[in-house]
Amino acid sequence: MATFEDILKSAKLPEGSVPLCLRGDLQRRHEDLERELQDAQEADRQGSSLADGGKARKVAEEIQQIEREMREHTHPFAFRALPSREYRDLVAEHPPRKDDQMDALYGVNMHTFPHTLISKCCIDPPMTVEQVADLCDVLTDGQQMDLFLCPAQLNRERVDIPKSAAASAVLASTAPKSKRPAPGVSAGGGSSAGSLAG
Repeated sequence: MATFEDILKSAKLPEGSVPLCLRGDLQRRHEDLERELQDAQEADRQGSSLADGGKARKVAEEIQQIEREMREHTHPFAFRALPSREYRDLVAEHPPRKDDQMDALYGVNMHTFPHTLISKCCIDPPMTVEQVADLCDVLTDGQQMDLFLCPAQLNRERVDIPKSAAASAVLASTAPKSKRPAPGVSAGGGSSAGSLAG
């Protein structure tokens, strides 16, 4: 039987990550190309195709190049929850402002707390509060919220054992098939049906 000390030694704080694409300028080009692709597909259907397989193919290749470029500029930011006492102290240092709806919703000063929490919890890459502010200057509001919600949830939510539906489906579909019994043979390999009393 494990001792309390053994259990405590094996405990680890929850971790998570947020992938952020730092080339937001490519998003508009991608959207423009998606519209071009629809027009090109219509043009190809009407017979005005290029010798290399059609305009649609050329636009599709350009879209994939943009997507590759966006993936190259997508960086995962890894977070680890703080020890609970440290997190509670941090929350206490950033009390909500009076009559601020956002502060009332989150229970902290949402002007100062998010950057501090991100800085305290980000383990890869480690960042100062000033570096977090610099990063947020080049992110959208949605990306900034993702960056804040990850450590906020790590510190506030329960840790439950996850169940991956995708993993279960893959394992079920690739499991070895059991052999079917030959015709007339019971699946259990036992005797033919009859009364146990007889």
